[in-house]
This record gives sequence, C-alpha cells and structure tokens, in this order.
Amino acid sequence: MLEVNSVATKAIVWCLVLQAFIIQGDSIEGGDVSFSIRLKNEMYGLKRPKVVYRCKSSEKSLRWHQSYRKTEFTWDFEVPPFGNGVVIHQCHFMSSQGTADVIIKTLSMTSFLCGGHVCKYVIRPNGIYFVGFETYYPHNVFLRFVELVRPVVKLVEPWKAWSPRQLKELRAERNRTRSEDDKEYDDEKKEHD
Repeated sequence: MLEVNSVATKAIVWCLVLQAFIIQGDSIEGGDVSFSIRLKNEMYGLKRPKVVYRCKSSEKSLRWHQSYRKTEFTWDFEVPPFGNGVVIHQCHFMSSQGTADVIIKTLSMTSFLCGGHVCKYVIRPNGIYFVGFETYYPHNVFLRFVELVRPVVKLVEPWKAWSPRQLKELRAERNRTRSEDDKEYDDEKKEHD
C-alpha cells in the first residue's frame, strides 16, 4: 500500500513538472512576449467618479487619460522572454478620493498571474486593485513541493487623501487657467445687458 502511494505521488509530481515545462515552452516561441494592461473604472457610489491617470515605462509614456465609471483603457507592450526581462510601468492616479501611485512590474512569466496576457487592474472608491491569480503553497500536501494558483482581487494601493496644500494649489491653478478670451467674452456680455 505504501509503495502504491509513493508511485502515485511521484507520478503527480512529474506531471506537474512536465506541465510547467510545456507552458513555459509555449511562451518562448520566439521574440518578446506580448502583454496588455487593462484599467477599468469602478468608482460606484460617488458623486464624482472621474479618475485621471498616466502611466509610463522606460520605453513608452502614455498621455493623461480621463476615465469615467464603467470605462476601460488598455495598452499593449512587449516583455523580453525567459523571465529575465521586466517591464515596469509607473502609474499616477488622481480622483476625488485622493491620489495613488502604482508600480506594475511585468515579467514574461506573469501570464500565470494575469490569467493570460492581459493584466487587469480595477479602480474603486477605496483604491487600485489587481484582478487575477496568486500562487500559494497548501499545508501538508506533498511536503510543500506543490505550488497552486487561486483567483484573487487584491488591493494594490489605497487612495492617499488630498493634503490642504495640494487642494490650495489645484484651486489656484484652476483660477489661473481662465484665458483672456473668456474675460473679454464676459466683458462683452456685461455691456449687452
């Protein structure tokens, strides 16, 4: 009986090892590995659900985006194969809830955690979340030789409240951006009244 369990255990371990090699082999076919990052606005229950954000990497700088409730934004990029190359995106978010700075690191092997080659992030009233998978090691199963994956919605970065200094600067900037044309239009309107 003990020998049967030992053989079964070895067979399962070998199957898992071979599966890992097969999956890694599929992502190494040639050249860089294509990835996408998708940001979705889920700012429900707020009067002002708009979020403004900008992401940049060493290769590319994306412009500022305005995101309203239920909208999504996706961009594509390439990651070097074999897990030795990493692409780092630094994203800055601003909303009525405050600001958040998120660093997204993507390796070629990240496709396991993203559920494919699209990594999903969700913007919610209490912060920025990663929606995908995480690896974990179950207790007392095959002496911890098994690494399993489970779905997860994980808070990456909570909102940092606006400081009084930041609010004062934003209000001053808003007042400065009023153009001379607007002032002239207001003067003409007063003359006609």
